[in-house]
Amino acid sequence: MIEALATRIAVKLKEANPKDTASVEVMRYALIGILHNAITFSAAFLIGLLLGKLLATFLAAVSFMALRFVSGGYHFKTPLSCFIFSTIIFIAIPFIPLQSDSYWIVNTISLALTAIFAPSNIKEHIQVSEKYFPLFKLISVVIVVINYFWLNPVITLALFAQSVTLIYIKRKEVGTNENE
Repeated sequence: MIEALATRIAVKLKEANPKDTASVEVMRYALIGILHNAITFSAAFLIGLLLGKLLATFLAAVSFMALRFVSGGYHFKTPLSCFIFSTIIFIAIPFIPLQSDSYWIVNTISLALTAIFAPSNIKEHIQVSEKYFPLFKLISVVIVVINYFWLNPVITLALFAQSVTLIYIKRKEVGTNENE
């Protein structure tokens, strides 16, 4: 559905201005990301509003996405899986109780995961030279460190959820020979 809508919009944009626009495929790819994020945020915010947690849902989504933007993380195989996971995370975080003495522990775990794994699974999803990856790691770590000053439970849990998506353990395939 999102792909079809993105294709229609890209074709219309190309028809309206064929000289000054990118190819239909490039615009389609960008539009899929924009539409996917817009629909995910809209669904989460609507449900957050209905549940009386709009501001907290917004804070969870923005915190999660700010860290994700520079740290990368696991990508689901389908947009629907991503939509469902992201929407549930953004909606659930405001309802998860976190004791004030746990803020430091959870934030420290997030900091460790971010420092070890960021940026993770990012090469195929952005077109930025790998020479900037250390900067992405630094920015990711700084985002988590800043939360030590706020220690907001929603931000703490959102950063934790995102930092868990960074974990990547390379598995050795069974029956393969490294010398082949």
